[in-house]
Amino acid sequence: MSENGSTQRRKKLVGAIAAALAVAVLVVAGFVSSQTSSAIPAINVDSEQLAIHGYDTVAYFTDNKAMQGSKEHSADWEDATWHFASAGNRDLFEANPERYAPQFGGYCALGLAAGEFADIDPKAFTIVDGKLYFNKTKQFREAWRKAPDAYLVTANYNWSENRKNLRDNR
Repeated sequence: MSENGSTQRRKKLVGAIAAALAVAVLVVAGFVSSQTSSAIPAINVDSEQLAIHGYDTVAYFTDNKAMQGSKEHSADWEDATWHFASAGNRDLFEANPERYAPQFGGYCALGLAAGEFADIDPKAFTIVDGKLYFNKTKQFREAWRKAPDAYLVTANYNWSENRKNLRDNR
């Protein structure tokens, strides 16, 4: 194997180890919520059923930034209310909500990798392979960005295992 290939494998291994250690530290330190999945809605909403704290989920893709939405441009989907910065963004969402909706119901991706459902900071986002992921803090986002592939394995597993136990957002 070339030194370049060996170096790349070593970097991936170090990233995976760092990811596993970061998740372990988060769990031990108790930085994520400890709710049981049966008490958690399928979409991360506030007390008024507003998804992602009222931010425009389409703007993350079209503008690559967090933009506060408006109730004047809103849509209901999956028993949650979604706000948008413009009627155009709302229309894009309504035409294809699965394309724009965040992964893991809008819960913290790093938290889910640790087996916990945690709220998010709408400004702590990452788009990976055309999919939107949120994290609880910008520090969590930076940890996530160091090894997203490693985190996605456990986050996807935890999401699929717990998804059937989540309650409707009603």
